[in-house]
Amino acid sequence: VLTADLTSSCEADVVRDNLPDQYLSMGMAEQNMMSFAGGLAREGFHPYIHTFGVFVTRRPFDQVAMSIAVPNLPVRLLGFLPGLTTPGGVTHQAIDDVALFRAVPNMTILEVGDASEVESVMDVAESINGPVYVRM
Repeated sequence: VLTADLTSSCEADVVRDNLPDQYLSMGMAEQNMMSFAGGLAREGFHPYIHTFGVFVTRRPFDQVAMSIAVPNLPVRLLGFLPGLTTPGGVTHQAIDDVALFRAVPNMTILEVGDASEVESVMDVAESINGPVYVRM
């Protein structure tokens, strides 16, 4: 699991605390995090990226496309608090994430509707051969 300096804000501290050897905080460097995840996937790992939706989609768009999606790598991008619901204001609102990722080759987009789907979506995401964006 890779995250971009938002461990507590994205509720990823449970992963950090229970699986410390499988958790990396990449700092405020989303572009580098995407390319790093692509490199991990090329080496046989299945990286999961977890940060706010806007920081998965808009900020590192080129790196997601070129380092993950075009080579069709099994990277799971978990976009936390998509849409207008984020308390961070307009700079943290992922309102164009679906439109952006629909234009990316090989990208599958999954949307969860409630807490029970958050649990089941991980099995669905892992079963897909290629990159997956999960809005949650």
